[in-house]
Amino acid sequence: MMKQLLSIIITLVCCNAAFSQSDEKANILAAEKNTADAFTKHNIPFLNSVIVDNVSVITSKGELIAKQDLLKYVNNITSCTVSDMQVNNLGTVAVVTGIEKISSKDESGSYTTTVRFTDVLQKTKGQWQIIAIHATSMNQE
Repeated sequence: MMKQLLSIIITLVCCNAAFSQSDEKANILAAEKNTADAFTKHNIPFLNSVIVDNVSVITSKGELIAKQDLLKYVNNITSCTVSDMQVNNLGTVAVVTGIEKISSKDESGSYTTTVRFTDVLQKTKGQWQIIAIHATSMNQE
């Protein structure tokens, strides 16, 4: 009887940890999707809350830019979607890889860019925030 009880307790603890991990993964993926949606909707207040001030951003052209430089381009974005996302949750830090498709416009017209991205997020005060971004172009040159 004691062995069965111990077995049930261990199973419950393991299941709880698995559900916790799954819930956290869903929260991380939601943060990424909400960020893409905020770019589409030009929601600067949300972007300011989800992207830390000292974020490291490496563009698809290999440039290192600051948060304020990234936010300068928000109004040019007409659509931003993310897909094929994978999450590596390390506790209070997570690494997300995926594909991002961004449609934008500038003085020369409309264009679409597809990048493979890596975002590093950190959980602070219960909220996942982006602390680093790296993008590699998937467009044919």
